[in-house]
Amino acid sequence: MTIPFIKAEAPYDDIKEFIEATWDWWMEEGKNRERIGETLKRLGFARLLEVTGTTADPRHVKEPRHNPYIFWKEEDVKGGWQREISDYRAKHQR
Repeated sequence: MTIPFIKAEAPYDDIKEFIEATWDWWMEEGKNRERIGETLKRLGFARLLEVTGTTADPRHVKEPRHNPYIFWKEEDVKGGWQREISDYRAKHQR
C-alpha cells in the first residue's frame, strides 16, 4: 500500500529496493523489540517515504484529515497553502 499500483513483475527489483530501504531504516531507527508498524507510527509515514525515496501520492490517504501519517509539505502542494475560499466553495458546494 505504500507504493500504490506498483507492477509486481519478475525480477521484482523495484519491490526489493523498497523493502531493503524500509528494512535498513527499521533496523537503524527501530527500538529494541519494536515492530516495523510501531516504528512507522512513532516516526511518521512521511519519514518512511523520504527514506525509501517514494513520492507522496494522494492514493496514500483514504479520507482527508483522517490519516495521521501524511503531512504534506508546502512545496508539494500545487499553489501552496494559501487558497481563495470563494474558489474552494465554488468547486465544493454543499
